[in-house]
Amino acid sequence: MVGLLGGGLLSLLIINTTLATGSYQISALQNSEAARSQQVATLSQQVAADRSAAVIEQRALQLGMIQQPLSNYVDLNTGRIISQPSTDPGIPAAPGWEP
Repeated sequence: MVGLLGGGLLSLLIINTTLATGSYQISALQNSEAARSQQVATLSQQVAADRSAAVIEQRALQLGMIQQPLSNYVDLNTGRIISQPSTDPGIPAAPGWEP
């Protein structure tokens, strides 16, 4: 009878220890998941900010790209390419062009 009671208590101790270990693992995984969710949110905000035209233009200029002074259009009736100075602010007018 004492052996049965001792075996039952030992079984309860093992089960309790196993459950406590699982609980700690679950808690650690939940904390890790929360940190990853925060990181994903931060990266999503950064991607949204980097998609703006101003940021793209600034990075292109840093890479050495220049703005084209002429805008090219295709005349669909004739198939010819027509070049006109750009009217975008900050783009210098093409020399010799008068509207």
